[in-house]
Parts: sequence; C-alpha cells; structure tokens
Amino acid sequence: MMKSEIINSRVDEETKEFLKRAAKLAGLDLSAYVISRAKEAAAQDIIRFEQANRILLNEEDFNFAKSIAEAPANVTPKLQSALKKHNKLKNSLDKVNKKYGKTLKNLA
Repeated sequence: MMKSEIINSRVDEETKEFLKRAAKLAGLDLSAYVISRAKEAAAQDIIRFEQANRILLNEEDFNFAKSIAEAPANVTPKLQSALKKHNKLKNSLDKVNKKYGKTLKNLA
C-alpha cells in the first residue's frame, strides 16, 4: 500500500523519549511504532463500539423477534385515522410543491 498521507503530532520531550524507548524495545522506528500502536488501539475501539451497539439474542428470542417483525401490522382505528391525516397532509404539500415548484425541504 502506497503511503501518501501525513499525520503530525506535537508532544513534549518526555513523551517523545518515552515513545522512542518503547519503539526501540519493539524493534521499530518511532513512526512505525506510533502508527502500529494507534492502529491496534483504533481496531479495539471499533470492535468495542460495534459490540456495544449490537443486540445478541439466543435462537428462541431471535425467532420470536423475527416472527413479530414479519407479522402483518394490525390496522387499528387509530392507525387508520393517522394514515388518513398523513395522506391528507401529503396531498396538501404535493399541491403546494406543484404550484410553487419547490419542496418544503428546500424551505426549511
């Protein structure tokens, strides 16, 4: 992979010497050491984030959730009323958009 990007960091002398010592012990130059450790830390952070935002279910719970998600919605009177209101509003907005040639998104 061609290296074409640059990352600059300013540190105090003590930090630089500390990192140089660790790099030497690892058998790497300072840049290679810092990049290597930063990539390892980034990978761990990404894994931690992805695991924190994932819900794990056992097979029984998964199948239950799947059956609920795949079941057709029960159309209640309240839902029918909300749908009618939505359609009425949408039709009104469509008329405004057609008349003025703009979308309300553009006006926001």
